[in-house]
Amino acid sequence: MKLVIGLEDGRNEPIKDLDNATRIILADKNTVGSEDITFAYCKFESETSTHKKHIHENAEEVIYILSGKGISGLKDKEVEMKKGDTMFVPRGEVHWFYNPFPEPVEMLFIYTRPSLGSAGYRIVE
Repeated sequence: MKLVIGLEDGRNEPIKDLDNATRIILADKNTVGSEDITFAYCKFESETSTHKKHIHENAEEVIYILSGKGISGLKDKEVEMKKGDTMFVPRGEVHWFYNPFPEPVEMLFIYTRPSLGSAGYRIVE
């Protein structure tokens, strides 16, 4: 197992509910044998990228903004997130993200299951 994982070593894992964004999994069950977490990087392109309303029935999530800004929704509220901001998403809560701004937004996220499937990910209409 590698001790240091570079962004170029991560697994590009697009999902159908994530438009115009890059999702790179750095640590999970498949990359490092994680039993409890998924850790990843995501870049939302300017003015066009969205992650639709969804839940993780079996996992909590933490989102940290590295650069840029975007709109994050949780339950029935939306807030602007910018560089240095962190959001905690409780297990099973509806949440979403989009970037209506002229610059890309980069973030790190972690959820408390070793894969998207085990997190209980599903879209909420």
